Amino acid sequence: MLLKKAGRKAVDRSLYRKKQLSSDARIIWYLLKKQPQNKNELCKVAHMPESTFYSVLPILENLGILKQTDKGYALWFYDEAEEVVVQTVRQWRKIAFRDPLPSEIADETGMAPEQSAEVARKTRDKTGWFMSNDAIFDNATEKLGEVLCYLARERNRVLKDFDYEKYPDDPEIVKEAKLGLKEHIEILPKLDDQGDVVSWPSKALKYLRKNYEPKERRKFDLEVFRFR
Repeated sequence: MLLKKAGRKAVDRSLYRKKQLSSDARIIWYLLKKQPQNKNELCKVAHMPESTFYSVLPILENLGILKQTDKGYALWFYDEAEEVVVQTVRQWRKIAFRDPLPSEIADETGMAPEQSAEVARKTRDKTGWFMSNDAIFDNATEKLGEVLCYLARERNRVLKDFDYEKYPDDPEIVKEAKLGLKEHIEILPKLDDQGDVVSWPSKALKYLRKNYEPKERRKFDLEVFRFR
């Protein structure tokens, strides 16, 4: 029978015996529950001596699993999680003209959808993020699709054949297109010789969410019709 020193609480080691968690796994386990934590906190909750902690620490750091922050030790994604989500939301808004869904944030960051949704809500004061609805999706898809078509037609030197003063929102379309964002230039549709869309690259479809069909804008040669 093991005796414990007076004043010291008995340590429940059943979890570790049952699951046979190694020292490094215990550190990761408790950082998943709360992070960051300093050395004393981790040694206490993981029930390990400092010598064991310092023997495991270099391994976890070299693998990129653990890192030290101003407030203690944290897993690789901790410090960056909020900033990564903030940048992702801002980037999507700039490119796609809407906020990303939690699943889209998850795809970009490698987080679980539940975690990305939690961090997006937590950082809302920095981004103004909110869940897009169908109307927002439709408007954003149309705006992005028209901007990309404008840029693609401009690149292919067929812009003169299309009317970009035809619809009420055309000034905004032209304004956004003239900004010439690098991100937009990289996701332009493939056009045929007449300037009609043949296909969309997969990266564009990520933001559009569908094969967007551009508005009818082709200019007609009135002289041709006049003398027929």
